[in-house]
Amino acid sequence: MELDLGVGREVKRLREAKDWSQAKLAVEAGMSVSGVSMIENGHRNLSTATLAKLAQALDVGIGDFFPTGQEPLPVAPPPSGPPRVSKERLEEHFENIRPAEVTYLDLVIADLWRLALPDEKPQAHFVPEDIDTARVWEFLNFVLTTPGMFVPEQVERINRGARKLALAAKG
Repeated sequence: MELDLGVGREVKRLREAKDWSQAKLAVEAGMSVSGVSMIENGHRNLSTATLAKLAQALDVGIGDFFPTGQEPLPVAPPPSGPPRVSKERLEEHFENIRPAEVTYLDLVIADLWRLALPDEKPQAHFVPEDIDTARVWEFLNFVLTTPGMFVPEQVERINRGARKLALAAKG
């Protein structure tokens, strides 16, 4: 399914002008190589956040991705809910990621996201027996400290929730 090959071509042209591989652009933009490839081949919708990451990595303006005479389509704002973790991104740094671990990590992130709101209190959750919570917390630390995994505002909100949870545990 071709989505927007024009923008993808421009991303590729700008990447090649820097003599960068897709892997180099992926690292600089905090993306996966497959994500860059999908964009360049017109097989991935581009969010404003993704365009901004690519523009910053390539040191260009977002408008530079749109060929002359082509106006960018209005882009829906990013979802207001908690961010979700990509199993593929985790697999770039960890081995044997199980879907249940990703699901549990997303649940932890959603809880911390909610806790950042005023008047929210921690809630107890059932942790499946097959989940190594120390490993999931290692994943959480990774996604919160790796540039490009989440936008800074999302990381800050999750961290606010984590601080609130830590304070509640002490009290």
